[in-house]
Amino acid sequence: MARDAAQTRRRILDAALLEFAEGGFAGARIAGIADAASANQRMIYAYFDSKEGLYDAVADEVIERAHAEVPFTPEDLPGYAVALFDYALAHPEVVRFQARRTLEAHEPTPRELELYGEKLDAIRDVQASGRLAVEDPPAELLVRVMGAVAAWIQAPTGLRPSLAATDLRARVRTDVEAVVAPVSVTAGRA
Repeated sequence: MARDAAQTRRRILDAALLEFAEGGFAGARIAGIADAASANQRMIYAYFDSKEGLYDAVADEVIERAHAEVPFTPEDLPGYAVALFDYALAHPEVVRFQARRTLEAHEPTPRELELYGEKLDAIRDVQASGRLAVEDPPAELLVRVMGAVAAWIQAPTGLRPSLAATDLRARVRTDVEAVVAPVSVTAGRA
């Protein structure tokens, strides 16, 4: 039976995402990934060189998928935030992976920097054209938008019963609308 390298690589990436999402980089085991992917450990090293190489490949895969499935709309950041919220709900393993990645303070991959750079450039362009009247630096603005999504996705367990009647998608939208609302020049004047 001939091996399908692309299929094996895909199985390894899928298994690695789940393993890294569950245990973080330190807790993930190559043996566990190999078992879940029906591959041997040598294949993982052949495709990815190291555990770090596999981890970075998963990070790139995660950001590529989100980039492809959630188009960035800097002129409609509330709509983008809602789409990102929906994506996160549909892919909890991605949320767990990204949360662990952030907590473990991993360095970004070149592809991550490139894709986030594109988003920051798009925000700068929309700000320069006057279609987005928020003066926050693009990176800070994007963190605030993504923070609104994360806040509602990761609401504390003890608060969830009290939020049962809350339309979380609507809250994400209104929170981001407040972030991008133009600031009045006369605000604060007597």
